[in-house]
Amino acid sequence: MISQRGHLRGLVLATHAIPSIAVTTVMTLFAWNIGWRGSQLALVLLAILVGQMSIGWSNDAFDARADARAGRVEKPTVAGTVSARTLWIAATVALLVSSGLSWYVAGFVGGSIHVFVIAMGWLYNVALSRTVWSWLPYALAFGSMPLFLYVGLDGSPGPWWTVAVFATVAVSAHLANALPDVEKDQSAGMDGLVIRLGVRRSTLLCWLLLALATGTLVVVSVANSPGPWTAVVLAIGFIAAVVFGSLSRRRSAMFLALLGVALLDVAALTLTPVL
Repeated sequence: MISQRGHLRGLVLATHAIPSIAVTTVMTLFAWNIGWRGSQLALVLLAILVGQMSIGWSNDAFDARADARAGRVEKPTVAGTVSARTLWIAATVALLVSSGLSWYVAGFVGGSIHVFVIAMGWLYNVALSRTVWSWLPYALAFGSMPLFLYVGLDGSPGPWWTVAVFATVAVSAHLANALPDVEKDQSAGMDGLVIRLGVRRSTLLCWLLLALATGTLVVVSVANSPGPWTAVVLAIGFIAAVVFGSLSRRRSAMFLALLGVALLDVAALTLTPVL
């Protein structure tokens, strides 16, 4: 028999807690940066967090059989701490709660954009995660997040470049995350854009996307900030990451360099007054 504590732990693990909290933190900081405050900001945080929980639960529920065949005992459904049926129910309830919160705090149009974001997460889980189109839900979901927050705040769509930067950084991070496991995924017969392109071309694509995102942020920060420091930090950070990733003999260096630039771009979006 699984204890109540074990069952709860299984539910928490199945939310994919670290990425869920990371996405919620980034988007809440972005919301604060563009003007959300007080109880409205708290409701935005809750809507995003519950939406991310829905995506995580639907992912583990859909992958339950595949995880069992692969013997992934770290997964709650394989360990037996929670069933796929329970996760489907939890994911559906979380989807409804997040949708209601989104419409309440951001209005029908803004809230509907966030519902679309969650739907893209579900689409990735149930249809596109192992295909060459796995990048598409990332681009659409993260590109839509600033629209949700701007439209919900004052009805305006916000600057176009926020959509572009969030989308490109998200796709680059998604591709970079697949790079360390490309050989294992190939041997397992899995498909995906990184597998189709190969490590070298996938890495070049990641750098190209990050160069576009970082370059956009540099231009915007120069135009809107009272000082050049954000642009300088972004430019130096990007160059340093390219040099580190290219010269280091460690296989993980390129992934760490890509991740570092992505985090730097996210920090510029969420923590500096350039918007």
